[in-house]
Amino acid sequence: MRSKRLAIGILFLFLFTAQAFAFGETKWEFKAFVASNITFHEDKILFGDQLGMLYVLNKDSGEVIWTHHDQGPIIKTIAVVDDKVLYITSTGHVTCLNLEDGALIWDYTPAESADEIIHDGVVVGEGLAFVVKNDSKLYALDISTGKTVWTFQGNEQGLQTAPAYSEGLVFLGEYNGIFDIIDAKTGERLNGGGAGGAINTPVVKDGVVCYSSWAGSVNAVQIKSVIPLWNVNIKEPITTSPVIAEGIIVVGTGRGFVTALSEKDGSSIWRLDCKNGVVTSKPIIANGKVYAVPEGGNVYEIEATSGKVLNTFETKGPVSSPAYSDGVLYFGNMDTLMAVKE
Repeated sequence: MRSKRLAIGILFLFLFTAQAFAFGETKWEFKAFVASNITFHEDKILFGDQLGMLYVLNKDSGEVIWTHHDQGPIIKTIAVVDDKVLYITSTGHVTCLNLEDGALIWDYTPAESADEIIHDGVVVGEGLAFVVKNDSKLYALDISTGKTVWTFQGNEQGLQTAPAYSEGLVFLGEYNGIFDIIDAKTGERLNGGGAGGAINTPVVKDGVVCYSSWAGSVNAVQIKSVIPLWNVNIKEPITTSPVIAEGIIVVGTGRGFVTALSEKDGSSIWRLDCKNGVVTSKPIIANGKVYAVPEGGNVYEIEATSGKVLNTFETKGPVSSPAYSDGVLYFGNMDTLMAVKE
């Protein structure tokens, strides 16, 4: 009887281990409540946590290079430009640090007003940092000093998502569905378009800007001469920015689906039900695979061409936006940053 129980125990352990590592071997783990997106720079990985700590780790080993403590959870995208790191906190601060050692360069602190809260991440270009606020304005801050260079007044319904930058232009989606193309140096609106609902952060690739909306539309516009290329509607709220690679565009939806469209004409390629809540984290495409994270947890590894689920990594709860570099997938799993080999 004892040997039978031992055999069952060994079998259970084998099955559990096989399931746990079917996704890939864990390279390293780091204890932290990840709150921001993950950013890479050379041999470094940068992210912020719920306690206001910015971490800079060695990408290969997970060892701490330096840390910096701030006034609130560090959220959304962390930007690295030249020798500087820029990020925002949930309290609305924009902080600029020295990339080498984490020394403070400047800190932009909004006035104590609900209209001064900063939404989403920080985007950089033309020596400026672009952020949006509750007061419906896009702010361009000088990266060297943190001083405001210009502002752009959006619609009164507000700005909720970060802009995108490419080749001297800022691309901004507004909450009311207006799409703006803005001169990065002056803040002047040059052109634009629209969608049927709130627009997520646009993405630029090969001279084309692509943006998605909560009304279910995905739009592709040639930047030069501002020529609309195609528009499709997947008939459910799109809750993530588009991600473009390997000839496909992938978005996540409010009904828990991940949808892949053709980069060329927007035609549908596949649609996958993650069955675990709204997809709020932007998926990633890497090495022929799509990695997606629904709100309820678990990481899905999907074949990019077919939409077939190759593996799932079962998590302890909600997961932060994934990131991929050199054959390793990085994501926050509750209180741990995971580095998992492909």
